[in-house]
Amino acid sequence: MQQKLFSFLFTCLLLISVSYGQNFQVSGRVTSQADGNPIANVTVRVQGKNLISQTDADGSYTIRAAEGDVMVFRSLGYKERSITVEKMATVNIQLEAEEGSIDEVLVVGYGSGNNIGSVVGSQVTVRAKDIAGKPAPNAIEALQGKVPGLSVMTSSGEPSTTQSIRLHGSGSLGASSTPLFVIDGIPVGSGSILSTNPDDWESITVLKDASATSIYGSRAANGVIYFKSKKGKASERATITASAMKGYNNLATKNMMDQMMNSQELQAYWLETGFRTQAQIDEINQTFGHNETVWGDYYYKKNTGLDQYNLNISGGSEKMQYYISSAYYDQEGIMYRSNFDRITLRSNLSATLNDWIKAGLNLSGGYDKRMSNPYGGNSLNGALSLMALPWYSPFDENGNEYYEERIPGLDAYSPKYLADKNLNEGMNKQFNPTIFLQVQPYKGLTLKSTAGMDYFEYRISALRLPSYLGNLNNGAASEEYQTAILKTITNTIDYRTLIHNVHDISMMIGQEATDYDESSFSASGSGLTDDRLTLLGQTIANGRGVGSSKSEYAYNSYFGRLGYSYNAKYLLDLSLRTDASSRFGKNNRKATFWAAGVSWKAKSEKFLQDVSWLTDLTIKASIGTQGNSAIGNYQSLATVGSINYDGAPGWGVSSPGNPNLAWEQQTKTTLCVRASFLNQINLDVEVYKRVTDNMLVSVPYPYTSGFSSITSNVGSLENKGIDVQFSANAFRSEKFYFTPYVNFNYNQQKITELFQDKEYWIVPNTGLSWAVGKPVEFFFPVQAGVNPDNGLMQWYVPGENISDSNFDPNNVTTTFNAVDLQQSTGLRRDAPFTGGFGFTSGYNGFYLDMDFAFVKGKYMINNDLYFFSNPYQFRGYNQIRGVRDYWKEPGDQTRYPKFGQVHQFDTGLLEDASFLRLKGLRFGYNIPKKLLSGQKFFKSASVYYVGRNLWTKTKYQGPDPEVDSNLALGVNPNTKQSSLGIQLQF
Repeated sequence: MQQKLFSFLFTCLLLISVSYGQNFQVSGRVTSQADGNPIANVTVRVQGKNLISQTDADGSYTIRAAEGDVMVFRSLGYKERSITVEKMATVNIQLEAEEGSIDEVLVVGYGSGNNIGSVVGSQVTVRAKDIAGKPAPNAIEALQGKVPGLSVMTSSGEPSTTQSIRLHGSGSLGASSTPLFVIDGIPVGSGSILSTNPDDWESITVLKDASATSIYGSRAANGVIYFKSKKGKASERATITASAMKGYNNLATKNMMDQMMNSQELQAYWLETGFRTQAQIDEINQTFGHNETVWGDYYYKKNTGLDQYNLNISGGSEKMQYYISSAYYDQEGIMYRSNFDRITLRSNLSATLNDWIKAGLNLSGGYDKRMSNPYGGNSLNGALSLMALPWYSPFDENGNEYYEERIPGLDAYSPKYLADKNLNEGMNKQFNPTIFLQVQPYKGLTLKSTAGMDYFEYRISALRLPSYLGNLNNGAASEEYQTAILKTITNTIDYRTLIHNVHDISMMIGQEATDYDESSFSASGSGLTDDRLTLLGQTIANGRGVGSSKSEYAYNSYFGRLGYSYNAKYLLDLSLRTDASSRFGKNNRKATFWAAGVSWKAKSEKFLQDVSWLTDLTIKASIGTQGNSAIGNYQSLATVGSINYDGAPGWGVSSPGNPNLAWEQQTKTTLCVRASFLNQINLDVEVYKRVTDNMLVSVPYPYTSGFSSITSNVGSLENKGIDVQFSANAFRSEKFYFTPYVNFNYNQQKITELFQDKEYWIVPNTGLSWAVGKPVEFFFPVQAGVNPDNGLMQWYVPGENISDSNFDPNNVTTTFNAVDLQQSTGLRRDAPFTGGFGFTSGYNGFYLDMDFAFVKGKYMINNDLYFFSNPYQFRGYNQIRGVRDYWKEPGDQTRYPKFGQVHQFDTGLLEDASFLRLKGLRFGYNIPKKLLSGQKFFKSASVYYVGRNLWTKTKYQGPDPEVDSNLALGVNPNTKQSSLGIQLQF
């Protein structure tokens, strides 16, 4: 009996032991093998059991498993990995990126799954972790400083602004240099990106070389930026993610504001120059008191609000996957009447209908209201408000702000009053649906059709209230309505086969049709007399105006691709595309573009397989052509318009047209070496040469011809340079990681041919010149410094060839003539160096990421400085402190000439606008899983701080060095943000 009882107890203990062994907790972190960064949203599953977990933003997970269980780690864009559970409670693993993962993005537009082109083509992908959760409405900014060779600049502090983007320099002197934007396979306009939620993107991929872009042919000369939206994962239970962020905005830099003189400094300067006497200064102080107003702090608001809320649900079964999201974004600008308020919705569904049919439907919609401050340029209600005298005050002696009366001395209404009485609001409705059907009748053969559109309605309502004292009882109203739709249909057939497990062959042919239709109408009127009656019907008859417009274009394209891989070691990619565009003359509408690329995975060779310190070595080369048609829709046609001649209406030729107008074409050659060392250090080096021929340029003609210019195919332009991308897993352990990165681009531009046999051309009213053998340069009278004997400014006298710089100190003049003294400054319009650096790091649930962006060799005409450093021309206004360094007596070595000489438009306004900017800082804490293990509601939680544009280093004296223009005039400068956020996952 005792023996039986002992056996029973032993059996129970054994079962308990086994049971306990089946339920111990396993935790760890999942990171990327390429860069050591944590991977969020990795599905962790115990094979054969209903046990599922998911990694948080720090890559951490917790799951229960037993010894001998197989844990499967799966994430989109990474190779699936399985590991057998042993007697350990911590399992840290690395996932390797799928070589075809980026091409999966490409085949959403063309084909169904061929990854050979992706391997051969050059591209850089920025993933969701670096896109989402930023205090900016536009996802494009996430690319700044992250993609070597891609220049991204935000030229305004307006929340609704869109960035300027160039890949490997400006590709044309006349046509646009903006890349092609594609969302889930459908081309869209750059403005459409602003109407989408950055948190909805799984990745943004920049296609850089000919092998990657040539398949897009007609519009790929400037590169392709591909946005891939998030999707649900197969066999994943529903996951709800909610996040909220609240912050505030301020000026990114106050360089210009801090340079302005205060009351004491300005009055002393006036006395010193003799502009005012002491008696006059005393009268000023007696009239206005001893105020010290910093007008920049008055016209630019502080701590304006920023709110962002996101909610999404994702999941799926083996047959159907879904991703549904909604978001709200609201940002108030720092200038009055500057705001952006947006709501977005997205629903992505994909389904496997049976063994040979797949279908998908993506619906994306957005509605936003946007307001932009109207006082740009030379306005004292905008950037030039800093010129207001510091002893004036916008508040009366009781501290009340002047509102319905002009500010004494300044003789201007307050910006708040102007904003309240002059209303202007834009409302945009955006809709981007995409649908696809994919059929695989037998193994290897896939037929796919994709259709989508880019649709928007934009309405602008403007109103000057009749009660506005600046134009009392004469209110004005205007309405403008614009709608456009871009429809795209793509059909592809591709076949792929693997022969003897060595020869991987893929073939694809396709057809694509694109149709664009845009129309608008507007109406305006004046004479309103009552703030309650402000509709257009209340305006007076003789103060009304109407207008309308319509524009269309179309493309029809055929394309094909052939890919071959031998033993996954030697790869070849060939593509061909023919495009026809309505924008060109009927004899030149069609053009054919091609590309060839090869890739050698050298690490797979036997002589390198045993080199332990070399993890990977891949060499790629490609050459191909692309086209550019980014001009007006009717440049090839002679058009007729209405005119008024001698008081009578009539018709006249408004544009001469050019029936021979043809495609601008580019040839791009790229060589890339990609290496990885010790599984910790990654280095990519890429050199390229980009040649543009038959550029679409507005060629000048004598006015006697009846037209000032005609768009023609002329000249050629060359860009060549190098991209370098470096990252390292500097430190990595169970609790701590630190991964720095650096990337940069050097681009050298050269004009190789112009038009009409010209060696150079001065672009009117721009301060720029085009000269053969040189990049686009600034063209101005060049200062030679102040003559120490007489205090007059000197300028270098140009040589015989004004396209060459002549800085002969023995050949200068003190007589200014804008035409006779203009010459090449030797300074480029486009900066040769761009890049970024930063790091990701974490410790025990805390994480800190920093991203810097820099531009070196950037120059810009600081037009504001003409007003701020011209004390004689603008007597009676405030000036920067630097003007006090002026000539007073013989022998003085000074920056500015003697008082009484006017500052001219010359290189004194041309400033170094290079900058280094802290674009992003993110610090947060992921709540440990063990603190959430006692409940079933939350899967993960994190809190974080996010900053944008927190620090800027520049020599530029203007409001903002990031403006991408040859001339900065009264810009609304960039802002910086500080935000706190929380993210919960259920």
